[in-house]
Amino acid sequence: MLEVLFLVALAYILKKAGVFKQESAKALIDYVMYITLPAVSFRSTYSLEINRDVISVVVLAWISILSCMLASFLMGKAIGLKGKDIRTFTLISSFGNTAFLGYPYVLSFFGEKGLSYAVIYDSLGSFVLVSTLGFFVSIGRVNIKELFTFPPFLGLVLGFLLKGYDLSPEVMKVLDTVAGSLSPLVLFALGLSLSYSGIKKHLPVSLFALLVKMVVSVLITYQAGHLLKVQGIAFKVSLLESGMPSMMMAGILSLRYGLNYELAFASIGLGVLLSFITVPVFMRFLISP
Repeated sequence: MLEVLFLVALAYILKKAGVFKQESAKALIDYVMYITLPAVSFRSTYSLEINRDVISVVVLAWISILSCMLASFLMGKAIGLKGKDIRTFTLISSFGNTAFLGYPYVLSFFGEKGLSYAVIYDSLGSFVLVSTLGFFVSIGRVNIKELFTFPPFLGLVLGFLLKGYDLSPEVMKVLDTVAGSLSPLVLFALGLSLSYSGIKKHLPVSLFALLVKMVVSVLITYQAGHLLKVQGIAFKVSLLESGMPSMMMAGILSLRYGLNYELAFASIGLGVLLSFITVPVFMRFLISP
């Protein structure tokens, strides 16, 4: 946990001290989005064999997200949310930060092998659904173009297409160097992006949303994994990814399409803090055994 906590906290402290500005995160995020994540996606899928575990990771991601969408909609209705509020609530309760926070966590706990499954979970699980159902919740229509122009998804597809070709050691070394910058850059950018100004105002609703996203999601994945007989590192990575807090993309969609973006970003920031508590608990009681 120290690697994740230290870099996020360091970036946040340096931002507060005026060394960095919150806007500085955009350049880091753009670098990660257009260079590092495509390299990680390509490298992971290029060397990954398509087997039952890979398919199981995608299935568990879809089961978790779809179940959370239903649970969050029902919970939102139960606590009296309507219109833009319940749409925002559904977004932040259903889609997890499986890349910007999930990748560093998985890399820290399970190494490169675990990261390969995390890429599959994020790209073929989370991003496929946020690019379709997520846009539908936000604006009432599906945006397929967003999916097929997303750089990490393109890296994943290219990795599958080139599996039969032998790439030179020099090319792989370059990819390894670029991919190696993922964890520190993502965590530092995340720390610069965090804002806690709206947490107090939206605390009750945020806690309900994060209960679905960080607890109910894990329990659903745990039960589904046992029913489908998913085992080993594929199951462990799926559990860890399912427990990630609200996705940054949920906040971006809320801001872009006029939803309750204050609630979204308050939940994202609070979720990152809570993950420093929930992730060790999941590792101890659900994943490690």
